[in-house]
Amino acid sequence: MAPGRIDPPNLPATKLKIPTVDISAFLADPDSQEAQCIVPIVRAACRTTGFFQITGHGVSTALQQAVFEGGKKFFALPFETKKALDSKTVRGHRGYDVLASQSYEPGILPDLKEGWYVGEDLPDDHPRVQAGRFFMGRNVWPDEAKVARHDFREPCEEYHRALSALSIQILRLIARTLPYGSGIFDDFVSHHPITPMRILHYPPARTGTDKPQYGASAHTDFGAITLLLQDESPGLEVLDSRTGTWVAVPPNPNAYVVNIGDMLSRWTRDEYVSSVHRVINQNPWDRYSIVFFFDGNPDTELRALDGSEAEDSHPLTPEQHMLHRMTESYGKKINKPEVSA
Repeated sequence: MAPGRIDPPNLPATKLKIPTVDISAFLADPDSQEAQCIVPIVRAACRTTGFFQITGHGVSTALQQAVFEGGKKFFALPFETKKALDSKTVRGHRGYDVLASQSYEPGILPDLKEGWYVGEDLPDDHPRVQAGRFFMGRNVWPDEAKVARHDFREPCEEYHRALSALSIQILRLIARTLPYGSGIFDDFVSHHPITPMRILHYPPARTGTDKPQYGASAHTDFGAITLLLQDESPGLEVLDSRTGTWVAVPPNPNAYVVNIGDMLSRWTRDEYVSSVHRVINQNPWDRYSIVFFFDGNPDTELRALDGSEAEDSHPLTPEQHMLHRMTESYGKKINKPEVSA
Protein backbone atom coordinates (compact mmCIF):
# COMPACT_ATOMS: atom_id res chain seq x y z
CA MET A 1 0.00 0.00 0.00
CA ALA A 2 1.40 3.43 -0.97
CA PRO A 3 2.16 5.88 1.87
CA GLY A 4 -0.93 7.80 2.90
CA ARG A 5 -3.26 5.65 0.82
CA ILE A 6 -6.61 4.78 2.38
CA ASP A 7 -8.06 1.42 1.44
CA PRO A 8 -11.68 1.67 0.26
CA PRO A 9 -14.11 -0.12 2.56
CA ASN A 10 -15.65 -3.47 1.67
CA LEU A 11 -19.33 -2.78 1.23
CA PRO A 12 -22.17 -5.26 1.55
CA ALA A 13 -24.60 -5.31 -1.34
CA THR A 14 -27.09 -3.02 0.39
CA LYS A 15 -28.99 -0.21 -1.29
CA LEU A 16 -26.80 2.66 -2.38
CA LYS A 17 -27.19 5.59 0.01
CA ILE A 18 -26.35 9.24 -0.60
CA PRO A 19 -25.97 11.11 2.70
CA THR A 20 -27.05 14.69 3.33
CA VAL A 21 -24.76 16.82 5.51
CA ASP A 22 -25.26 20.28 6.97
CA ILE A 23 -22.04 22.18 6.25
CA SER A 24 -22.95 25.40 8.07
CA ALA A 25 -20.64 24.60 10.99
CA PHE A 26 -17.74 23.94 8.63
CA LEU A 27 -18.31 27.22 6.81
CA ALA A 28 -18.40 29.08 10.13
CA ASP A 29 -15.32 27.40 11.65
CA PRO A 30 -13.71 24.39 9.92
CA ASP A 31 -11.74 23.59 13.09
CA SER A 32 -14.78 23.35 15.34
CA GLN A 33 -15.81 20.02 16.84
CA GLU A 34 -19.16 20.20 15.06
CA ALA A 35 -17.41 20.73 11.73
CA GLN A 36 -15.11 17.78 12.33
CA CYS A 37 -18.12 15.51 12.83
CA ILE A 38 -19.07 15.74 9.16
CA VAL A 39 -15.58 14.90 7.84
CA PRO A 40 -15.91 11.10 8.19
CA ILE A 41 -19.38 11.20 6.61
CA VAL A 42 -18.05 13.03 3.57
CA ARG A 43 -15.02 10.75 3.40
CA ALA A 44 -17.20 7.64 3.41
CA ALA A 45 -19.40 9.10 0.67
CA CYS A 46 -16.38 9.98 -1.49
CA ARG A 47 -14.98 6.47 -1.14
CA THR A 48 -18.21 4.60 -1.83
CA THR A 49 -20.69 6.38 -4.11
CA GLY A 50 -18.83 9.61 -4.85
CA PHE A 51 -22.09 11.46 -4.13
CA PHE A 52 -23.38 13.41 -1.14
CA GLN A 53 -25.79 16.30 -0.62
CA ILE A 54 -25.17 19.50 1.32
CA THR A 55 -27.47 21.85 3.19
CA GLY A 56 -26.50 24.91 5.21
CA HIS A 57 -24.54 26.16 2.21
CA GLY A 58 -25.51 29.82 2.48
CA VAL A 59 -26.78 30.31 -1.09
CA SER A 60 -30.14 32.05 -0.91
CA THR A 61 -33.29 30.45 -2.25
CA ALA A 62 -34.18 33.78 -3.86
CA LEU A 63 -30.98 33.76 -5.92
CA GLN A 64 -31.44 30.14 -6.92
CA GLN A 65 -35.00 30.77 -8.08
CA ALA A 66 -33.96 33.90 -9.97
CA VAL A 67 -31.49 31.84 -12.00
CA PHE A 68 -34.10 29.16 -12.67
CA GLU A 69 -36.64 31.76 -13.81
CA GLY A 70 -34.09 33.57 -15.97
CA GLY A 71 -33.12 30.29 -17.60
CA LYS A 72 -36.75 29.51 -18.38
CA LYS A 73 -37.16 32.90 -20.04
CA PHE A 74 -34.07 32.33 -22.16
CA PHE A 75 -35.01 28.80 -23.23
CA ALA A 76 -38.49 30.06 -24.22
CA LEU A 77 -36.94 32.32 -26.89
CA PRO A 78 -37.15 31.30 -30.57
CA PHE A 79 -34.51 28.78 -31.61
CA GLU A 80 -32.83 31.16 -34.07
CA THR A 81 -32.43 33.77 -31.33
CA LYS A 82 -30.74 31.20 -29.09
CA LYS A 83 -28.69 29.69 -31.92
CA ALA A 84 -27.14 33.11 -32.61
CA LEU A 85 -25.33 32.65 -29.27
CA ASP A 86 -24.14 29.08 -29.99
CA SER A 87 -21.33 28.29 -27.54
CA LYS A 88 -19.37 26.47 -30.25
CA THR A 89 -18.86 29.78 -32.04
CA VAL A 90 -17.96 31.83 -28.95
CA ARG A 91 -14.45 32.18 -27.55
CA GLY A 92 -14.34 30.44 -24.19
CA HIS A 93 -17.33 28.18 -24.94
CA ARG A 94 -19.92 30.53 -23.45
CA GLY A 95 -23.57 30.86 -24.38
CA TYR A 96 -26.11 28.46 -25.82
CA ASP A 97 -25.69 24.69 -25.86
CA VAL A 98 -27.93 23.54 -28.71
CA LEU A 99 -30.57 20.89 -28.04
CA ALA A 100 -29.28 17.37 -28.74
CA SER A 101 -25.69 18.49 -29.37
CA GLN A 102 -23.94 16.25 -26.84
CA SER A 103 -23.72 12.50 -26.23
CA TYR A 104 -21.67 10.35 -23.88
CA GLU A 105 -22.54 6.92 -25.25
CA PRO A 106 -22.23 5.32 -28.71
CA GLY A 107 -25.24 3.85 -30.43
CA ILE A 108 -27.86 6.16 -28.93
CA LEU A 109 -29.46 9.46 -29.91
CA PRO A 110 -27.85 12.71 -28.68
CA ASP A 111 -28.95 13.90 -25.27
CA LEU A 112 -32.36 15.57 -25.09
CA LYS A 113 -31.26 18.74 -23.34
CA GLU A 114 -30.26 22.30 -24.11
CA GLY A 115 -28.10 24.51 -21.95
CA TRP A 116 -26.57 27.88 -21.22
CA TYR A 117 -22.88 28.26 -20.30
CA VAL A 118 -21.53 30.92 -17.93
CA GLY A 119 -18.02 31.26 -16.52
CA GLU A 120 -15.65 33.75 -14.96
CA ASP A 121 -15.87 36.87 -17.10
CA LEU A 122 -12.35 37.67 -18.30
CA PRO A 123 -11.65 40.64 -20.62
CA ASP A 124 -10.48 40.10 -24.19
CA ASP A 125 -7.01 41.43 -23.36
CA HIS A 126 -6.43 38.98 -20.49
CA PRO A 127 -3.34 36.83 -21.28
CA ARG A 128 -5.24 33.56 -20.95
CA VAL A 129 -7.99 34.78 -23.23
CA GLN A 130 -5.43 36.02 -25.75
CA ALA A 131 -3.74 32.61 -25.64
CA GLY A 132 -7.02 30.80 -26.29
CA ARG A 133 -6.93 28.88 -23.03
CA PHE A 134 -9.79 26.46 -22.36
CA PHE A 135 -13.03 28.08 -21.15
CA MET A 136 -11.38 31.48 -20.74
CA GLY A 137 -13.21 34.51 -22.12
CA ARG A 138 -16.15 36.85 -21.87
CA ASN A 139 -19.66 35.75 -21.10
CA VAL A 140 -22.28 36.44 -23.74
CA TRP A 141 -25.90 37.39 -23.14
CA PRO A 142 -29.12 37.68 -25.12
CA ASP A 143 -30.38 41.08 -26.17
CA GLU A 144 -31.77 42.80 -23.07
CA ALA A 145 -34.91 43.65 -25.02
CA LYS A 146 -35.59 39.90 -25.16
CA VAL A 147 -34.49 38.93 -21.64
CA ALA A 148 -33.96 41.80 -19.22
CA ARG A 149 -30.53 42.14 -17.61
CA HIS A 150 -31.98 41.94 -14.09
CA ASP A 151 -33.90 38.78 -15.02
CA PHE A 152 -31.00 36.75 -16.40
CA ARG A 153 -27.52 38.22 -16.58
CA GLU A 154 -27.35 39.71 -13.08
CA PRO A 155 -28.65 36.61 -11.24
CA CYS A 156 -26.35 34.35 -13.28
CA GLU A 157 -23.29 36.46 -12.52
CA GLU A 158 -24.10 36.61 -8.80
CA TYR A 159 -24.81 32.88 -8.70
CA HIS A 160 -21.54 32.03 -10.45
CA ARG A 161 -19.60 34.05 -7.86
CA ALA A 162 -21.46 32.35 -5.01
CA LEU A 163 -20.90 28.84 -6.36
CA SER A 164 -17.23 29.53 -7.08
CA ALA A 165 -16.74 30.43 -3.42
CA LEU A 166 -18.85 27.49 -2.21
CA SER A 167 -16.95 25.00 -4.39
CA ILE A 168 -13.65 26.13 -2.90
CA GLN A 169 -15.06 25.51 0.57
CA ILE A 170 -16.23 22.03 -0.46
CA LEU A 171 -12.76 21.22 -1.77
CA ARG A 172 -11.29 22.41 1.53
CA LEU A 173 -13.72 20.11 3.30
CA ILE A 174 -12.70 17.22 1.06
CA ALA A 175 -9.04 18.03 1.72
CA ARG A 176 -9.68 17.32 5.40
CA THR A 177 -10.91 13.84 4.50
CA LEU A 178 -7.49 13.04 2.99
CA PRO A 179 -4.10 12.54 4.69
CA TYR A 180 -2.23 15.13 2.61
CA GLY A 181 -2.86 18.37 4.52
CA SER A 182 -5.71 20.88 4.51
CA GLY A 183 -4.00 23.00 1.84
CA ILE A 184 -3.55 20.23 -0.72
CA PHE A 185 -5.88 21.97 -3.20
CA ASP A 186 -4.69 25.56 -2.65
CA ASP A 187 -2.93 25.80 -6.02
CA PHE A 188 -5.78 24.04 -7.80
CA VAL A 189 -8.37 26.62 -6.66
CA SER A 190 -6.20 29.64 -7.56
CA HIS A 191 -5.14 31.51 -10.71
CA HIS A 192 -8.50 31.87 -12.47
CA PRO A 193 -9.72 28.26 -12.23
CA ILE A 194 -11.92 26.72 -14.91
CA THR A 195 -15.47 27.02 -13.53
CA PRO A 196 -18.21 26.25 -16.07
CA MET A 197 -21.78 26.79 -14.95
CA ARG A 198 -24.62 25.32 -17.00
CA ILE A 199 -28.31 25.98 -16.77
CA LEU A 200 -29.98 22.93 -18.29
CA HIS A 201 -33.42 22.38 -19.76
CA TYR A 202 -34.67 18.83 -20.24
CA PRO A 203 -37.87 18.48 -22.31
CA PRO A 204 -40.05 15.45 -21.58
CA ALA A 205 -38.61 12.20 -22.92
CA ARG A 206 -39.57 11.34 -26.49
CA THR A 207 -41.36 8.12 -27.33
CA GLY A 208 -41.16 5.97 -30.44
CA THR A 209 -37.53 6.78 -31.28
CA ASP A 210 -35.49 4.21 -33.21
CA LYS A 211 -32.66 4.40 -30.67
CA PRO A 212 -32.55 5.09 -26.93
CA GLN A 213 -32.40 8.74 -25.89
CA TYR A 214 -31.79 10.21 -22.46
CA GLY A 215 -31.81 13.70 -21.02
CA ALA A 216 -28.16 13.10 -20.18
CA SER A 217 -26.76 9.72 -21.18
CA ALA A 218 -24.64 7.69 -18.77
CA HIS A 219 -21.36 9.44 -17.94
CA THR A 220 -18.94 10.48 -15.25
CA ASP A 221 -18.19 14.16 -14.71
CA PHE A 222 -14.92 15.37 -16.15
CA GLY A 223 -13.66 17.78 -13.49
CA ALA A 224 -12.88 17.70 -9.76
CA ILE A 225 -16.30 18.26 -8.19
CA THR A 226 -19.79 19.13 -9.40
CA LEU A 227 -22.48 21.01 -7.48
CA LEU A 228 -25.96 20.34 -8.83
CA LEU A 229 -29.16 22.15 -7.95
CA GLN A 230 -32.26 20.28 -9.11
CA ASP A 231 -35.72 21.71 -9.50
CA GLU A 232 -38.59 19.70 -8.04
CA SER A 233 -38.64 17.20 -10.91
CA PRO A 234 -37.03 13.76 -10.52
CA GLY A 235 -34.70 12.43 -13.18
CA LEU A 236 -31.16 12.08 -11.79
CA GLU A 237 -30.00 8.48 -11.37
CA VAL A 238 -26.68 7.07 -10.10
CA LEU A 239 -25.36 3.68 -11.15
CA ASP A 240 -24.72 1.30 -8.27
CA SER A 241 -21.62 -0.41 -9.65
CA ARG A 242 -21.98 -3.30 -7.18
CA THR A 243 -25.37 -4.37 -8.50
CA GLY A 244 -25.59 -2.75 -11.92
CA THR A 245 -28.82 -1.01 -10.95
CA TRP A 246 -29.77 2.65 -11.25
CA VAL A 247 -30.70 4.50 -8.06
CA ALA A 248 -32.78 7.68 -8.19
CA VAL A 249 -31.58 10.81 -6.38
CA PRO A 250 -34.82 12.52 -5.32
CA PRO A 251 -34.76 16.30 -5.76
CA ASN A 252 -34.29 18.39 -2.63
CA PRO A 253 -34.68 22.13 -3.34
CA ASN A 254 -32.77 22.92 -0.13
CA ALA A 255 -29.70 20.84 -1.00
CA TYR A 256 -26.90 20.71 -3.52
CA VAL A 257 -25.94 17.33 -4.89
CA VAL A 258 -22.13 17.13 -4.79
CA ASN A 259 -20.33 14.49 -6.79
CA ILE A 260 -16.72 13.55 -7.30
CA GLY A 261 -15.40 13.93 -10.85
CA ASP A 262 -12.71 12.17 -12.82
CA MET A 263 -9.91 14.56 -11.81
CA LEU A 264 -10.32 13.96 -8.09
CA SER A 265 -10.71 10.24 -8.68
CA ARG A 266 -7.43 10.22 -10.59
CA TRP A 267 -5.66 12.29 -7.94
CA THR A 268 -6.65 9.75 -5.29
CA ARG A 269 -5.88 6.76 -7.52
CA ASP A 270 -9.57 5.81 -7.60
CA GLU A 271 -10.00 5.83 -3.82
CA TYR A 272 -12.57 8.56 -4.34
CA VAL A 273 -15.20 7.41 -6.79
CA SER A 274 -16.37 9.20 -9.91
CA SER A 275 -19.68 7.40 -10.33
CA VAL A 276 -21.61 6.95 -13.54
CA HIS A 277 -24.90 8.84 -13.58
CA ARG A 278 -27.59 9.91 -16.04
CA VAL A 279 -30.78 11.94 -16.35
CA ILE A 280 -34.09 10.69 -17.72
CA ASN A 281 -36.98 13.15 -17.68
CA GLN A 282 -39.94 10.79 -17.56
CA ASN A 283 -42.21 13.56 -16.36
CA PRO A 284 -44.78 15.05 -18.77
CA TRP A 285 -43.32 18.48 -17.99
CA ASP A 286 -39.98 20.24 -18.50
CA ARG A 287 -37.15 19.69 -16.04
CA TYR A 288 -34.49 22.30 -15.17
CA SER A 289 -31.24 22.13 -13.24
CA ILE A 290 -28.23 24.34 -12.55
CA VAL A 291 -24.86 22.61 -12.64
CA PHE A 292 -21.57 24.10 -11.45
CA PHE A 293 -18.35 22.32 -12.38
CA PHE A 294 -15.12 23.13 -10.56
CA ASP A 295 -12.36 22.08 -12.95
CA GLY A 296 -9.58 24.13 -11.37
CA ASN A 297 -6.36 25.90 -12.25
CA PRO A 298 -5.70 24.86 -15.87
CA ASP A 299 -1.97 24.46 -15.22
CA THR A 300 -2.10 22.21 -12.14
CA GLU A 301 -0.68 18.74 -12.70
CA LEU A 302 -3.07 15.84 -12.16
CA ARG A 303 -0.36 13.90 -10.36
CA ALA A 304 -1.40 11.31 -7.76
CA LEU A 305 -1.60 12.95 -4.34
CA ASP A 306 0.13 10.05 -2.59
CA GLY A 307 3.40 10.69 -4.44
CA SER A 308 3.34 7.34 -6.21
CA GLU A 309 4.07 8.79 -9.67
CA ALA A 310 7.66 9.32 -10.78
CA GLU A 311 8.87 12.90 -10.72
CA ASP A 312 9.81 12.71 -14.40
CA SER A 313 6.33 11.55 -15.43
CA HIS A 314 4.18 13.92 -17.45
CA PRO A 315 0.67 13.92 -16.00
CA LEU A 316 -2.11 15.78 -17.74
CA THR A 317 -3.20 19.24 -16.67
CA PRO A 318 -6.88 20.02 -16.06
CA GLU A 319 -6.93 21.93 -19.34
CA GLN A 320 -5.56 19.00 -21.35
CA HIS A 321 -7.93 16.61 -19.61
CA MET A 322 -10.97 18.83 -20.23
CA LEU A 323 -10.13 19.41 -23.89
CA HIS A 324 -9.94 15.67 -24.45
CA ARG A 325 -13.19 14.88 -22.64
CA MET A 326 -15.14 17.75 -24.21
CA THR A 327 -14.00 16.72 -27.67
CA GLU A 328 -15.22 13.19 -26.99
CA SER A 329 -18.64 14.24 -25.73
CA TYR A 330 -19.41 16.85 -28.40
CA GLY A 331 -17.91 14.86 -31.27
CA LYS A 332 -16.04 17.94 -32.42
CA LYS A 333 -12.54 19.25 -31.83
CA ILE A 334 -12.39 22.00 -29.23
CA ASN A 335 -9.76 24.63 -29.96
CA LYS A 336 -6.48 23.70 -28.28
CA PRO A 337 -4.31 26.49 -26.87
CA GLU A 338 -0.72 26.78 -27.99
CA VAL A 339 0.59 29.19 -25.37
CA SER A 340 0.51 29.05 -21.58
CA ALA A 341 -0.13 32.16 -19.55
